[in-house]
Amino acid sequence: MDRELFDGWDQAEALSEINVTPFIDIMLVLLIIFMVTAPLMLGWVHISLPKTGGGLMTRPDDPLTVSLDAENRIFAGKEETAAQDKENVFQEPARNSEDGEFFVRGDGMVRYKEMMNLMASLGQAGFARVTLVTDLSS
Repeated sequence: MDRELFDGWDQAEALSEINVTPFIDIMLVLLIIFMVTAPLMLGWVHISLPKTGGGLMTRPDDPLTVSLDAENRIFAGKEETAAQDKENVFQEPARNSEDGEFFVRGDGMVRYKEMMNLMASLGQAGFARVTLVTDLSS
């Protein structure tokens, strides 16, 4: 064989660079997916929380939550609950709750009487501690 055809092959070195372009493309796609789905995963009922000036409290990972919107509709988690069925709906979570704590989210336009009726129903169902959720941003 002619040595001139293979000139330079005996001096070949391995490439030590990693092509990160496909990795960056995948990460950008995942970032976009998370940015789009993150608001959907919250799953809260749209409520305009009243503003307060308190500090942050520690919160359980998956709190039991009741929401009362501006039209006085009651939501247990994400599901709307009829006003006449609220005692029955609240009794099961109250029995299963370890610390008897429940979070209440009320729209700022809700009348005080409606909020007190809701909290009374929660107390009658067996919840010992009711925590009111507010918006701390000013």
